[in-house]
Amino acid sequence: MSEFLLLEIGTEEIPARFLTPAKEGLSSLIRETFANARIAFGDISIQATPRRMALFVQDVAEKQAETVTVKFGPPYNRAFDGAGNPTKAAVGFARSQGVEVGDLTKGVKDGVEFVTVEKEEKGAPTVEMLPTLLPDIISRIPFQKKMRWGAVSFEYARPVQWILCLFGGTPVTFSVADVTSAPVSWCHRFLSPGLVGIGHPLEYVDTLRKNHIIVNEDERMEIIRQGIARIEETAGGKALRDEELVREILYITEYPYPLKGSFDAMYLDIPKEVLVNVMKSHQRYIPIEDATGRLLPHFIFFANTAPKDDANVIRGNEKVLRARLADARFFFDEDVKVRLADRYERLASIVFHVKLGTLKDKMERVKAIAGYLASVVDHGAAQKLERLIPVMKTDLVTHMVGEFPELQGTMGRIYAGIEGEDDEVALAIEEHYLPTGGNGGLPRTSTGAIAGIADKIDSIVSFFSVGITPTGNLDPYALRRQSLGIIKIAIDRKMHLPLEALVEKAYDAGGGIPKRLTLEETKASLLEFIATRFKFSMLEENHNQDFVESVLTCVASDIYDGYMRLISLETQRSMEDFERLMVGFRRVFNITKQITEEMTVDPALLALEEEKNLFELYTGRKDTFYGLMGKRDYDGALAVLVGFKETIDNFFDKVFVMDKDETVKSNRLALLTHLRNMFLTFADFSKIRFE
Repeated sequence: MSEFLLLEIGTEEIPARFLTPAKEGLSSLIRETFANARIAFGDISIQATPRRMALFVQDVAEKQAETVTVKFGPPYNRAFDGAGNPTKAAVGFARSQGVEVGDLTKGVKDGVEFVTVEKEEKGAPTVEMLPTLLPDIISRIPFQKKMRWGAVSFEYARPVQWILCLFGGTPVTFSVADVTSAPVSWCHRFLSPGLVGIGHPLEYVDTLRKNHIIVNEDERMEIIRQGIARIEETAGGKALRDEELVREILYITEYPYPLKGSFDAMYLDIPKEVLVNVMKSHQRYIPIEDATGRLLPHFIFFANTAPKDDANVIRGNEKVLRARLADARFFFDEDVKVRLADRYERLASIVFHVKLGTLKDKMERVKAIAGYLASVVDHGAAQKLERLIPVMKTDLVTHMVGEFPELQGTMGRIYAGIEGEDDEVALAIEEHYLPTGGNGGLPRTSTGAIAGIADKIDSIVSFFSVGITPTGNLDPYALRRQSLGIIKIAIDRKMHLPLEALVEKAYDAGGGIPKRLTLEETKASLLEFIATRFKFSMLEENHNQDFVESVLTCVASDIYDGYMRLISLETQRSMEDFERLMVGFRRVFNITKQITEEMTVDPALLALEEEKNLFELYTGRKDTFYGLMGKRDYDGALAVLVGFKETIDNFFDKVFVMDKDETVKSNRLALLTHLRNMFLTFADFSKIRFE
């Protein structure tokens, strides 16, 4: 038999951003805990509102599964003598296990015979185990931040107010943070205040719906989407449907009620990006635009209740937005009075980091790095970079960005456009921050890409040089994200960045920084760091792990070059010839991996036809191979290597490398060493394994 488990944890309002990872964590904890406790279960569903997380587990077994454990005692030949009589060792082991000597059996472990005893563990009723299991699960639900309240030491995202737990129709009683579970739930604060009894998990969703709590997230989301659609129709426009914002609205409402507000059309003269940011980021309002993309003076918002007077609630929200828009208008009018370039010296008043100087100091370093980058990847960008660097971050000292930090870069682009700046330079002000997330957009201009790399590599090198690096889950300066940004930009723009030289340039540009690490120490640590980020990035994109590992040494010199080799390798992944080639290479590698010195092949000492053929193939194809590598024609170079497959196989079939004659042996090892080095020029093929 099985039952339906319901667990509801009621709290004060939890921030929306906490809920998705908490739900995922709770699901994992349930699976892990029930599996370890030998409790069978079916589908798991978790629904969340700002005041509750509701866990539903179907088909939970009524008791634990029975199990048989085997306990090993002393070796059998010590437990029983030659006549089969038990010794003190057998008697003592039987006593310690609470069984008779006659219950002992023989078992084998690691090829040795031991005395054993089998113990059958009966399954305990699940309802008796839940009061112990569930408090532990609740205490381990992951939140970005936790808090303590009152006199309790228990930590949770927000204070726990009530707990409801039912196993079928049976209430499960336990306590967490001085709150004892009961078969009741709190309803809507205003529309249906008070407690409501829940008799069975199957009654829960409907009972709360009748009391103005929409627990099911899909149902709540549909209400939100339908509300948006209705207001779009009445407003004669289309909502800017930011899915992240809509999902946030989902998690800040238990009973979403759509309303339409308006604002004075005079504010439409403010840049659209500012208006959208004020409405979305600060008020959780959804802007509305017309068919041409121009904003309309209307917005959609959701109350968490059905108000007695819609108009009163609308007026209140319009009043709040009007004040925010008035501030934005003032900031905009004041900002355009001062040119971006004239704000550059004010960057000296902003401390970038106590060990790394001011933001102006940083920009002086970025200027040197960007100039170097332009000289090696795009000479045509040098002039635009000279115009960009002095204005790249000066919007940080504007009124608008001071009030709305999310608009950094965006306001720089807008103000630069108003000042008549070159379009690419203006766009690069915004683009140099990209990507802002793991899968965020990338710079579209060469100027923005170079400036972004220069800015990011300066931060990474500067922090590494003073001994500040990410540790574990801690990365307060987003160095991992910035490294990933460099990798993605280099690949997207097909940039061959001389990474070692770039690190050296960034290190030298920070000459005024009191460094803890030498250039070589910084370079070694940082190149490994970037290679590791490349590896994780490629694995997230489902590239073959062995192939990724094989090109990491190349990535440390040139990110895009390593990526090109990876793609060439993956075109060969399904080819039988390539698999056989890797088997042959592994034999070459294993027999020569201890050899580091240069060795010369003497053709006169090659006696067997198979070793002569391998030498002739090597000498005949090596120049072609290295020529293709020099042109970065990796598909062609790999095809040359694949052509060695048969000859390598024949060599190992007929030639005994470790000949008794040391001269012959050394000559054959020399040939294989040259071959190994040629293969390793492409990638570290020793990392590639075929099952």
